[in-house]
Amino acid sequence: MMEDNMKKRVMKKGGNFEPFNPEKIKNSISHAIQNLNLAKEKKDEMVEKVFSEVIEFLKDKKEIATVEIEAKILLELDKLAPEAAKIWREYRIKKERV
Repeated sequence: MMEDNMKKRVMKKGGNFEPFNPEKIKNSISHAIQNLNLAKEKKDEMVEKVFSEVIEFLKDKKEIATVEIEAKILLELDKLAPEAAKIWREYRIKKERV
């Protein structure tokens, strides 16, 4: 499966492509969840659950836009950890203003 992931390309917001890097997705999810008042084990479990849903969503795609990945992450966070989804949305808004 990892070999399939290496063949994927992600279209960034500016229109250029970069190789798919699953660690970037995991890091983003971890960042959104890190400030929740939960035990580390629960946070790790949530990261893995959201990450696996995103990877499943991407499995048949060769190219995927960053916005699609973000939308899927937010959809899963909304289900599992609405507060983390809120934190992520606020972070993205601030980042886009810079």
